[in-house]
Amino acid sequence: MSFDSAENRIPLWKEILKSTALVMRSHSLHFCALSTLFLLPIFFTLIVYPSFHLAFFHPEYNFNNSMQPQFHVSGLEIIVFLMLTVFVVLFFLCAVATITYSAVQAFHDRPINLVSSIKSIRNSFFPLLSTFIVSHISIIIIFALVLVFLLQILQYNLNHFWFLLTLVIVLVLLWLQVNWSLACEIAAVEYKCGLETLRRSAYLVKGMRWVAFWTHLFYGLVMGAMVIGTNIVFVLLGAAKGDRWRSSYVISQTVQCTVLGTLAMNQFLVLNVVLYMYCKDLKGEKLSFEYLSLPLDDEKKKNNIV
Repeated sequence: MSFDSAENRIPLWKEILKSTALVMRSHSLHFCALSTLFLLPIFFTLIVYPSFHLAFFHPEYNFNNSMQPQFHVSGLEIIVFLMLTVFVVLFFLCAVATITYSAVQAFHDRPINLVSSIKSIRNSFFPLLSTFIVSHISIIIIFALVLVFLLQILQYNLNHFWFLLTLVIVLVLLWLQVNWSLACEIAAVEYKCGLETLRRSAYLVKGMRWVAFWTHLFYGLVMGAMVIGTNIVFVLLGAAKGDRWRSSYVISQTVQCTVLGTLAMNQFLVLNVVLYMYCKDLKGEKLSFEYLSLPLDDEKKKNNIV
């Protein structure tokens, strides 16, 4: 693939969408397998867990009743939630590592296979993990500073506090999401860690911020509405209570939202990789394949020995 949008006078965002579609079509089964391995369990968990959590830990709770019992959180409940969080984060990082590796290889018409993609996790997992931890710690610190700043300005007048706090948090989140939109790809491809990854993402995305903004906004709204909407419906219906989860409606909705969410996230991750490649090209940078070819080269060496 070549960066020829300027010559053909095609809008850059259309060229990115076109390149994303070509990458996914050229290895559709490969990306489908990776999505099934790593993304499908995430969306299935996010859709099923909330209703089953309430049914198991708070069976007496009923959102249709105005008189609700006191909500007590047990230690086991916290442990289960933390285990679920670790599970989702680990699978998400593995999905980012494998899909990013495969998309970069496919973008440059290099051979890929499922084994080499899975092997790429060993090289990019810890850079991705450090980036994930540092970014979330940074978000917590920024929110704490915003909270203190607003309290100082309003002099503890809470009349408009929550409205301003929500507005500022949304704007700050959007700004951080746009500037750090390429952080995972940088960690997976360049093996940079922590703050260095975040700074480099803010540098690369300059000139493409609106593309990154609309991409993250669109996919975020689609996937968020899908997961949150399904959770609300299941919780209100008490889908996990008794045998209701066996009904055709609950099963069909679970399957439908899980599959659609998996496909949407897969497309989003590939598109973000393509955006990363275009941002590098705009900065005059070329990709080195010395590290990306390691898993595939290892397999070739083994095959030659055999």
